[in-house]
Amino acid sequence: MYTTVMATAVASATDTYAERVAERGEQLAPAERRVAELLLDLGPEATLLSAAALAEQLGTSDATVVRTAKALGYSGLAELRRALAAYGDNPPLGERLRRTLEQTPADELFASTIGNQLSALETLTRKVSPQSFQDAVAILAGRDRVVWRGVGPSAHLAAYGQLITQRIGKPSTALVHTGTSFADELLTLSPTDAIVVFAYGRLQSHVRVLLDRAATLTAPVVLITDTLGRKVGAGVTTTLECGRGAPGLFASHGTTLVVIEALVLAIAATQQAESEASLKELNELRAALVGRRIDVDTP
Repeated sequence: MYTTVMATAVASATDTYAERVAERGEQLAPAERRVAELLLDLGPEATLLSAAALAEQLGTSDATVVRTAKALGYSGLAELRRALAAYGDNPPLGERLRRTLEQTPADELFASTIGNQLSALETLTRKVSPQSFQDAVAILAGRDRVVWRGVGPSAHLAAYGQLITQRIGKPSTALVHTGTSFADELLTLSPTDAIVVFAYGRLQSHVRVLLDRAATLTAPVVLITDTLGRKVGAGVTTTLECGRGAPGLFASHGTTLVVIEALVLAIAATQQAESEASLKELNELRAALVGRRIDVDTP
């Protein structure tokens, strides 16, 4: 009973925050409206930051954050945090961990994790057709540079994608900043880029801005997501559906890594001579740094 009541309260709190932003957004001062939307993007992550750290993350002052909370009808930052902690099917990290550990005995976690990954990969083969994968490869291989975009844990996926892409000789970069710092990264985009976006759950404001910027530049976008593809519409050139495990449980990015590596290998196949030459040069540079060969044998 307690769990059911708490789950209902969590969903209600999330809806309430989203509805308040939608209903009161036009009444907020511009700075407050921007903070409200960015807080919605951060969701439960915002509850882990101090007022000062939160303000720095959003590119504003802690006073503006507090004013935003009150303008939305909350008594203060504490009540706003409680509303943000509830995130529908995406509860806070601690809650997801607790639920996952409750479902599986500790001595079965290894086997359970492997089983979950195998199931996720089987689902991936059904969700991503060979044609949609080849469409994504053609987009990425056909442009001068591959741009990887992710925030939170996905920022590390973007950085990994950028690393192995440049290793095969394909110019690449990763956009991983949030808040106003993301504007500096957006400024570097070019019409000759192809953009890979990791986005899950809902259409966050930074994704909307990126899609608008890409449309202005006519730069194609490959979206890697769970269910967001149906909500984005025409802003994306092609979508690869890649889940993060069971909703509400501890998230896994194993299948996303598989997709990233498959994309990079497929790009390498379109420029095999250049890729092999780039890896050869990388190994030569590594040898020059340490005085002996320490070859990189994979992208």
